[in-house]
Amino acid sequence: MNLSSVRRKPRIIIWLHLYLSICVLVSLRESGQAQQTLDRKREFLEMYARAYYPGRSGQIMLVPREGDFVTRNEPASLFMHGSPWSYDANIPLLFFGSPFIRRGTYADTAAQQDIVPTLAKLLRLPVPPTVTGQSLEKALDSSAGRPRVILVVVLDGMRQDYFERHREVLPTLTRLRRDGAWFSNARVNFLPTATALGHATIGTGADPRIHGIVVNTAFDRISGKSWSPYPGMSPRTLMALTLADLWNLETEGQAVIIGQGSIFVAVAGLVGHGACLFNARPTILVSYSINGGWETNSECYKLPEYLKNQKSAPLWEAAHRQWMGHHIASPDAVSRSALFPKFEADALVAMIENEPVGMDELTDLLLVNLKAPDFVGHQYGPDSPEMRETLAEQDRQLARILEALEKKAGANRAVVVVTADHGMPAEPQGVRKRYFEKDIVELVHKKFDPDRAALVTHFDARNYQLFVDKSRLRELGLKLSQIKEYLEAQPFIYASFTEDEIKNAFSP
Repeated sequence: MNLSSVRRKPRIIIWLHLYLSICVLVSLRESGQAQQTLDRKREFLEMYARAYYPGRSGQIMLVPREGDFVTRNEPASLFMHGSPWSYDANIPLLFFGSPFIRRGTYADTAAQQDIVPTLAKLLRLPVPPTVTGQSLEKALDSSAGRPRVILVVVLDGMRQDYFERHREVLPTLTRLRRDGAWFSNARVNFLPTATALGHATIGTGADPRIHGIVVNTAFDRISGKSWSPYPGMSPRTLMALTLADLWNLETEGQAVIIGQGSIFVAVAGLVGHGACLFNARPTILVSYSINGGWETNSECYKLPEYLKNQKSAPLWEAAHRQWMGHHIASPDAVSRSALFPKFEADALVAMIENEPVGMDELTDLLLVNLKAPDFVGHQYGPDSPEMRETLAEQDRQLARILEALEKKAGANRAVVVVTADHGMPAEPQGVRKRYFEKDIVELVHKKFDPDRAALVTHFDARNYQLFVDKSRLRELGLKLSQIKEYLEAQPFIYASFTEDEIKNAFSP
């Protein structure tokens, strides 16, 4: 017998055992990653199901790969939210106001739906069955009675991590966070993470599948046209009552209810129906218009006389039409600058001073969308110097608003809620990329309908949903699942779901 061969055998066995162990570890790791992917896709499917409404939602829903995003090919939309990833879905949520709010940091899971039932507890107001959120009672001191004023501030596009990254230029928000109830695990729990859905959810306490505002731009399959989710500035498409609606009815219109927003699809979801709700009274609602002033739907709401002549033109005229090297001499362009928060605050302070806000023990409601972080984020991104400057100015103007409110209602008589509707993605890095709406539509048509390119009737990056012509689908002998599988195979798409999958997915 060869002695050397005998000595080699144990070594071979050792190496074989080592190789097999490595294979097992790799297999377990891959199996764990595969399970994690399946669990995550299931979570995202349920998020879309939480915002599915028959006749209003699309037929194919998309989730971009983390770090990638789809947007519109225009300078004002270089960055686009809408995904379930942390930069879009993690939001700030704080309640402030002694003696009504218990100071502290709370790690409990929290969502936009929880704001209405929490405030309803303060108001001693029963909530309707449409409310799907839970009261965050840990943050409340139920013995303190009702506040004179509740101010809800939705900082549009305000990523949760801005509070830490920019805390040195956010003294007001930092103080509210420190001295209030901060929910560190607040997150949007539906898809897409977008303005219209977020504000209606904050305003009603209901899932989008219940309140019906499930897209940022609605598509009319009959006319073939896209519309605002609130056509004609009407609240009739909002299928649930807001906290403001409930309080309007409860107080028989005696409470002051003021809504302000820089787009109607934001403020309408906060304020609700106004006098267009049976037996309700008109509420104040002002929305920034394309003409640079304030507008409303006078059938449902009131526009104060003292705001009718307030225009944004003096903002850019005083700045010599420039801001940080950008031309801003138009109502749209100036809204995408750090000059805009002052314009928003001027209007809100004027309403606080001119209306009987906080003048008696009947709680008044101020429901506000502050849009500048979103406008600036879409054009310049969350990591830009423009964003930092805008956040600093937004914080200064918020201090003005709070000062005016305290002067009117008195010290320690108000509750302030600060949250956001969604976040914003950063500039894609490495292999990650920015894609455009036409890329998605052309991809589908090149594969499935090269002759007529009629299969996809509508795709808006603000929705992440494809609207498909079902008759054309049948003509081509196709199923939605084929389109879904093809899109999901693309390197920049993490997940894709059909309408049927979403219909069957949700379990409350």
